[in-house]
Amino acid sequence: MKKTKGSFFKLNGIRLPNGAENILALLSVFFDAIILNSVFANIFILWLRNTPQVEIYLSSYYQVRYYLFGFYVFFGLINGVFSIRRFNAPSDNFACVTRTMLLTFFTFYMAAFFSRELAAYAHTFPRAIFLLSTAGSICSIFLLRAVIAVLFKPHPLLLKTVIIGDIAEGRRIIKHLHRRGGIRFRILKTMASSEVDELASVVLLKHIHEVFVTDPAINLDKFWAQIYYARKEKPHAFNVRITIDTRKASGTVGLHSLEDYPLITIPSFPLNRFESFCKRAFDVCFSIFALIITFPVMLLTALCVRLDSPGPIFYKQRRVGLYGKDFDVIKFRSMRMGSESSNGPVVSTSDDPRISKFGKFIRHFGLDELPQFFLVLIGEMAVVGPRPERPFFVDEYFEFQGRRLSVKPGVTGLAAVNSRYYLRLVDKVTYDYYYLDNYSLILDIKIVFQTIWVLLFKENRKKLIGVESEQFESEHCEKRREE
Repeated sequence: MKKTKGSFFKLNGIRLPNGAENILALLSVFFDAIILNSVFANIFILWLRNTPQVEIYLSSYYQVRYYLFGFYVFFGLINGVFSIRRFNAPSDNFACVTRTMLLTFFTFYMAAFFSRELAAYAHTFPRAIFLLSTAGSICSIFLLRAVIAVLFKPHPLLLKTVIIGDIAEGRRIIKHLHRRGGIRFRILKTMASSEVDELASVVLLKHIHEVFVTDPAINLDKFWAQIYYARKEKPHAFNVRITIDTRKASGTVGLHSLEDYPLITIPSFPLNRFESFCKRAFDVCFSIFALIITFPVMLLTALCVRLDSPGPIFYKQRRVGLYGKDFDVIKFRSMRMGSESSNGPVVSTSDDPRISKFGKFIRHFGLDELPQFFLVLIGEMAVVGPRPERPFFVDEYFEFQGRRLSVKPGVTGLAAVNSRYYLRLVDKVTYDYYYLDNYSLILDIKIVFQTIWVLLFKENRKKLIGVESEQFESEHCEKRREE
């Protein structure tokens, strides 16, 4: 792929803007607009042919089509319907479009429930349009794929690719994908599994779009560390696709097929667009609710912190967030001033002498963590996710951080709900990975309720929200500081 002057690059002789994928996505929207509007119009015309109130119903159609298509584009963007780099099997495309259409019509009828104007249109709206619109949208997707295949067959759109593991297997996968036409993979580098330590530098230097891992037995700790390094510099630039043995795949693993080829696809962000949208909406709504409900408690807590011991009300500490980006975690101060000025980062325990009297109380009920809901609102954190680590411990145990740093840290999380102060690192990582592999909005809600329950009613309440990276074994940390 040869760069040219200006904001263009060459694809085997064809000059396209650097945002070529966005242009092709707009082309997808254009195709859907033509097909869906044609579907809507034909359904109404056929349905109204023998209906006496044609003018009223046609008026409904002209109004409804704008609402429906607007909702469709919105949810289509969330679900990735218009993404040119979707290489899923037909069944996956069908599920994606069907989900989008369900959300479109559900939102339309929900809006009609609150709007008299829309309610009048919805009352005259033929229900059969849902099935035909879904079929029309699917036809639009396949038509776009066919157009891309024809347009780019002489000069295909190339995705820079690296294969690590079984090289022959990787080439077979790519050869299989190339039979479908359209976007193609250009193999820039092949690597043995033993060369995994060089993966990040290859991805960054060669501007890789796709990483194919064809050895399921690869050292995952080293692999995820390399992925973390690369995504820290290029957060949304490449996907990771791992071949699997479907006979050994668990029922809860995020298994997807790439043009009918069994692969685990690990995109730049572990959640798809729809899941990310739902999670962010939940985070914002729950944080606003939590801040409103706990505002009097926060005021009283701030006053008591000030009266309990000299020093500021809030305590800031650097933590590592999404893709290794540092940010400041804000808490109500629970320790006396200067607790780490001489010894540096040390392990915090339930009977830590550095904790003030009132600090023990607010840690007991997790009240010191309430200001973090402001960080959720501005997008630094999520309500549920892996707890944020301090840079010292991220560097110390870096091989365990890869996937944990691919999502926003959480105010609470699965590891926090199930852990005590001296949770073994391997158990903590296991909980966090289980959360990433099994994410759902229902799981987030369940963890929130479990957090509230344990804080209020369990004996070991201290094991929750305040459990940070200080959980690591104190002996190893002391040894590290001595070195």
